[in-house]
Order: sequence, then structure tokens, then C-alpha cells
Amino acid sequence: MRTEARIRWALLGWAVTGLWTPARVAAIPVFARIYDKPCHACHTVYPQLNPAGEAFRAHGLHGLTPAIEPFELGPYFGVPGTLPLALSFAVGEDLTHTELPGKSDSTVTHFNFEFLSLLAGGELGPYLSFLADYAPLFTNPQTGDIQTVTRPGLAWLEAHAEPNGWLGNLTAGLFELPLGESPRVHRLTVRPYLIYGVTASSLLSRPPPVTDRRTDSLVLASAQIGGEARALDPDNGLDLVGGVTTGSNNRIDNNDSADLFVRVGQTLPTHRAGLFLYYGPDTLSDGVNDQVLRLGPDLELFSRRTRLATQFLAGWDSNPTGQHDSLWYYGGFAQGDYRFTPALIALLRLDYVGMPDFDDRPDGGSSHVRRRLWEVTGGAQYLIEENLKVVAEVTYAGNHEAVSDTTAKGLTATLRVATAFWPLTPPLVGRWFGKGPPR
Repeated sequence: MRTEARIRWALLGWAVTGLWTPARVAAIPVFARIYDKPCHACHTVYPQLNPAGEAFRAHGLHGLTPAIEPFELGPYFGVPGTLPLALSFAVGEDLTHTELPGKSDSTVTHFNFEFLSLLAGGELGPYLSFLADYAPLFTNPQTGDIQTVTRPGLAWLEAHAEPNGWLGNLTAGLFELPLGESPRVHRLTVRPYLIYGVTASSLLSRPPPVTDRRTDSLVLASAQIGGEARALDPDNGLDLVGGVTTGSNNRIDNNDSADLFVRVGQTLPTHRAGLFLYYGPDTLSDGVNDQVLRLGPDLELFSRRTRLATQFLAGWDSNPTGQHDSLWYYGGFAQGDYRFTPALIALLRLDYVGMPDFDDRPDGGSSHVRRRLWEVTGGAQYLIEENLKVVAEVTYAGNHEAVSDTTAKGLTATLRVATAFWPLTPPLVGRWFGKGPPR
């Protein structure tokens, strides 16, 4: 039997054993271990946050009494009393089917080690906290190639205070932008949000006109380097966020300009709504100036079993090709989640991005594009344990370019096992030996 086949059967047996063995409450790190809380105290299905998890985040990762006493290093500074580290990884089968104009259809399948991630976080005394996320390995689902990453996904330090009843947080470092939905860290689906990842360059199918170290433009889905201030009134739900970033997508910036972002929202027990604005005076390198604007509302409705999340964004680039022709695009998504049981959740999402006709040829360019992208994603996730789940997801996507009247279509599917755990308590191991995870 080939090594790959042995691995498949071993992982399948691991998952089936969990499915047929009654689950027990087993809190996972980082925060669940520190506070001795079950995962569902802050998550619907990890990593997606529930309202209690959002409230914990609004309190600057404070507000709960640690079950494991922290080490006090001074009157206003301490460190967690346990190793504030968790491992997260997923393995499974990926299928990619593509239909390209003028080419034969292609179907590729790979058994992949999807990703490996390290997460650290916790309180640093009564006013400070930190969070860091690093994924050194991930797999390209189309080729099966394992790629390495040297940059962290998140790395921030936060200060928290509650003046006059408001919840205030100051964050500095590498963090996600305050969009309607978390672009990556707390996203439930395997498939990323289309509108958060698209750029003017990707719509035009050409690289941005840069010549320096960075060869990309602003991507909202990427963590950004900068500072953020947030103020939340828990009485009426008014939520104000503003900040400054380099707009460099977790990379060294190519210029000295700073980008600004603001989100004004309201958070209530059954819904959350907001308006996001991002402005950058120059997202490219020296010598080629491209101003960017991203603007749009978001709305989330939730109940005990259901959740509906929507986001609309309009994007504007003043000079995406270096010919001084501006580009507008627009799009968004609507996603519905339904929990059949506490352990089983189903989801369905529609994504769309479109743009008007763009033609820079009269100004010496070579781009004439009018593109429309759409995706339909459906799937389900089953919790074997609170920190071990099986994920099945399918996405059907289309890419229509009206000027050349060509359409590319594709289907991607994944079946994977995903988990997150404290390094000394892997999932299921404690149950197999007849005891819970160590405290």
C-alpha cells in the first residue's frame, strides 16, 4: 500500500472514531484553556465568533477570570500562567475542475496537508493583551505544492480601558481591517470572500505598474500594518473604529504615504450593521501614484440557529495601469448559516463582483476590459469534538469578460479534517486513554 493511501486511511479512521464516540466538553486554547471555558462559549463553530466572542474581543480580550493564575511581573503587567499557544492544522482532499475558453477541461485532485498555523495570545495584565498568528506552511490546492511563509498573519498589541462606560481599545501592529466580516481569522468558510480579495489589477488581468520591492496593490483581505482605535458604547451598541495603515498587505511599504480607514456601526442582540470607508493616497511605488477608495455597508442578522451576513463594497482606483485612467468596481456577498444541531452547521454564500467598461488605449495603454465574477459556495461542517471538525465545501465560479466575450468556469471542492489544540493535548487522545485534557 502506498504511503499516501496509508495516510488517508489513518486520517479517515481518526475521524470515524470521533464520530462514533460520544463527545465531551474539552476547552481548546488559547483562551479557552486560560479561562477554562468550552469552545461554544465564544464560537458558533470555530473559528467563527458568536456574540459572546465578539463581546470578549470588544473588552480587549479581558473581562473573564483566568482559571490558571497569571504570573504578575509588576503592578500593571503580567503574563498568562499557562503556555498561551495553540496549534491549528487541516488535512484533506481537494478537487479543482476548470473550463477555459479554447482549452480542454482540466480536473486535478490532491490529498493535501492544507495548512499549519500557530496561535498565541492572552492578557498582559489588567490593561494590555496580545495576539499573534503564524502559518508557516500551506498547500496550493491546484498543484498540491506545499509553500512556506515567513511573515506572520497577525501580530498586535492592544491596550484596553473603559472610560465613562465606553469600551475603548488601542491596537498597534499587524491586524485585520474592521470589515463587516473577518476576512480570514474568524471566517467560517474555506473559500475566501471574493470582494475582499479582488483588486483593480486582478480585474484587468495585468500586474500593477510598480518597479519596487512590492508588486501588488491594496488587498482588503490581507492583514495591514498600522494602528487602530475603537470605542464601543455597550448601552446603545454604537461602535466607532478608525485607524491608519501602510496599506502594504503585510509587507514592507513602497512609499511614505499612510492610508486611513473608518467604520461606523451598531451592534445589538439580534443584528449588527455598519459602514466602512478606506482611503489611500497612493497604494503603489514611488513614481506611479494610484489613489484608492473602498466604501460600503454591511449587515448581519442572527438568531439561535440562523445567521445572515451581507456586505456591499464599491472600489475606486485612480490610476491602476499607470495611464491616469480611473477604474470603479462594485460587489459583495450574502451568506446564510443554519445550525441543525450544536455540532452540525450548513452554509450557503453568493459572491459577485462587476465593473463598467475600462479602456486606457486612447492614453497609450493596452487594457480594454469589462469583467464580471461570481461564485456560489455551499457546504457543511460537523464537530467531532469542539476543536475537531469535518468540513465539506463546494464552490462553482464564473469569470466573464464582455469585451472578448469569453467565459471561464470552475468548480472546487474540499473534504478536510481541521483541528486546533493546545500542544500537549491533541484532540481525541485524552478520550482514547479514558481521561479529559489536562488542566
